[in-house]
Amino acid sequence: RGGGGGGGGRQILEFFAEKSVRVNVSDVPEVGEGELLLKSIRSVVSSGTELKVFCGDFDQGSQLDTTFEDMKDASMAYPLQYGYSLVGRVEAVGDGVDAGEWMGRLVFAFAPHGSHTVVPADSAIVVPAGISPEDACYFPAVETALSLVQEAAPIVGERVAVYGQGLIGLLVTAILSGTVGSQSVVAVELNAQRAAIARRMGAGTVLHPNALELGRDAPDGDFDVSIEVSGNMRALQSAIDSTGESGRVIIGSWYGGKSSQLKLGLDFHRSHIELRASQVSKIPAHLSGRWDKDRRFLEAWRWVQIIKPSNTLGTSVVPLGEAQSAYENLLNGNTVGAEFTYDD
Repeated sequence: RGGGGGGGGRQILEFFAEKSVRVNVSDVPEVGEGELLLKSIRSVVSSGTELKVFCGDFDQGSQLDTTFEDMKDASMAYPLQYGYSLVGRVEAVGDGVDAGEWMGRLVFAFAPHGSHTVVPADSAIVVPAGISPEDACYFPAVETALSLVQEAAPIVGERVAVYGQGLIGLLVTAILSGTVGSQSVVAVELNAQRAAIARRMGAGTVLHPNALELGRDAPDGDFDVSIEVSGNMRALQSAIDSTGESGRVIIGSWYGGKSSQLKLGLDFHRSHIELRASQVSKIPAHLSGRWDKDRRFLEAWRWVQIIKPSNTLGTSVVPLGEAQSAYENLLNGNTVGAEFTYDD
């Protein structure tokens, strides 16, 4: 109970300038009332949001994150700590926390990358039995993919295109193939390595973006639903152009602070296509009568167990000290994702 402040120090990742990160070392933090001290095992990079932070592609001074309590008062400005996909074991508990319930438990936390972290006990999520730390750290990514599929709500027989086969896109592809069936899932990806992984994740068809240049006149038909998760505005344009009349385009990307024009001419005007932004922090209105975050968390854990992301995605696994090269490899498209390990 209590404690912290020892054990060789705490490593914490800091974004300190554009395309530059470093690992700072400090004392292990003290655990306060109602809190848990976690010794980290694995954390995963959010290859969308974190790459924007790494590249400085954000609105300086804006709120760091509206979803997590610890980040609501922080602003997007260097230097900053960021990350929200960490798994560790409880090493100490604060006053008011039942040590018998928590000590030694494997838990997930929405916390930045670091060897130790202190989190409120009421925000820590116990990892379900049968799920490894290596898979558990993908929990937010899987929930994000699940939320996009729920937002899209494809019905049996509809043709669904997933634009971008990065970390989230591959997980969307996996969930779609496990629900509406592989024959209905089209992955759109220009990177050959990611295209091959998309097939492994269950895509029945994998297309290079150039194959979609004909838009709605393409010989293999148009799409009922398109899910855009590439982070590239050109992919959004392609999704709009290749979605059929009265279809829907679900936009899961955050495009950063850059502006770009979309061509929404007469064809779009007549198409009755629905464009819908989707973000994981809230339950879509059309589901809120039956679903809440707790229910979606349970479903996301079920998909973590089904997909086993650490085995299927082919992400790189590196010590926290190699974070700089990990982000550079992600930025250059050399890997789908990155997991950080922590020394015992």
